[in-house]
Amino acid sequence: MAFTIPSKASGAAVVRAASAKRNALALVRSGVSTSFKARRNLVVSNVAAPAKEQWHVTLHGPAPNSSDRAGLPQLISKEQVQALEADLDQGASIAALRRFNDNLRNIPTDRWEAVLRPVFNELCFNLESFNPAFTSCLLMVQRTIGVSDYVRRDLALKNLIQPLAGEYGMHNGQEQLKTHRELFSDFFTSLFGYDLQQLLSDSPPPAAAQLLFNQMSRDIMTGGGQSSEPLEQASYALGYNLAIEYLADYEKTWMLDSFRALDERIFRGLGKKIDWVFLEVHAEGEAEHAAIGHNAVLNLTPADHTPILRRAMADHDRDFAAFYNRIADMLEAGMSA
Repeated sequence: MAFTIPSKASGAAVVRAASAKRNALALVRSGVSTSFKARRNLVVSNVAAPAKEQWHVTLHGPAPNSSDRAGLPQLISKEQVQALEADLDQGASIAALRRFNDNLRNIPTDRWEAVLRPVFNELCFNLESFNPAFTSCLLMVQRTIGVSDYVRRDLALKNLIQPLAGEYGMHNGQEQLKTHRELFSDFFTSLFGYDLQQLLSDSPPPAAAQLLFNQMSRDIMTGGGQSSEPLEQASYALGYNLAIEYLADYEKTWMLDSFRALDERIFRGLGKKIDWVFLEVHAEGEAEHAAIGHNAVLNLTPADHTPILRRAMADHDRDFAAFYNRIADMLEAGMSA
């Protein structure tokens, strides 16, 4: 059965549609006074992270009249960025994520652990690999010191630091919580019944995740290999960062939905009590992170860098799709063994 998005929630299932995604992000970006919880409910339904894992983010839009200061390039518009995001809705990664979730939902009841182990080996590395990717994106913006406008650069950095800090359990106005690595480890242990470190010790190198990490590092740090000019490289990094966050919203909400279905079909009958916090906080938080990435682009990117943004987003879409197609292949191979 092909993976489809349910028309309404069943139990704790996630409701997901591209139109709802765009509407939710549009509300966040517009600066309306609606609460973050209400905005998130446009993207996910009946998925509530425990209170101890909720967080607060601050969205920083372009400075008032920032494009009117003498000598500064005109900034890209919200509508131009939304058009680039819409291209991702029809991109290769969306098809790959659908294929992966289709396979995930249909793993065999009697061999689920053997099928999932190599996939989790890849996912573990992949999850952590985004930390240096986010750090690299922030660095490329910071490296425009002396080149970009002081206020514009500062606002972009104020946006970019928040999702990166969140990876380490740090959120505005709160004590440090668990890192996302800890949350993933908790999820793994509740599912498999043993520590994540045992999987990592017993498994071969995660070739697909390592390849994606190398591609991300190469592209982010070199402007896709096509520019050595600092502001152009920063624009590329901002576009790449936005593509990561935008696609992660699809990735994590669909993954949560798939594992909820597996819980109902397999895990609950085995007496497993899944720790959902890792998937829940990502299903709720990625839309906000995508909105932050959107605003970071608006903070700094000149309008004439639109082709650079498009290329960066397409580069990540291509490589992220290849990663998910590879682990979809792994699921298929495991199911047919």
